[in-house]
Amino acid sequence: MSDRVPPGAGRDAAACMSPEARIAEVHAADVAKARAFLKDAIAAAREQWLPGNAIADALVQELIDLGSRGAPPARISAYLRGVAHLLDDAAASPKAN
Repeated sequence: MSDRVPPGAGRDAAACMSPEARIAEVHAADVAKARAFLKDAIAAAREQWLPGNAIADALVQELIDLGSRGAPPARISAYLRGVAHLLDDAAASPKAN
């Protein structure tokens, strides 16, 4: 496990955390870093005038590839179902002007 401690927290705070809370904290930091990388990659793709549906297709294919590299297929399926649910919810929500 990583020795990362969130900004503003001392080593004592990290030592007092439950293992589950520490894992969740490290995971959240990893997700934030991965999102930053993906946002940069998507911005670069848009600068090359790639259409949004091509970018989305590529992201889905990468998720599927992750599944073939060790992530359980059921986990990838759950992620994709979750994404579909979020997209459905977003489409059903009234748009703010």
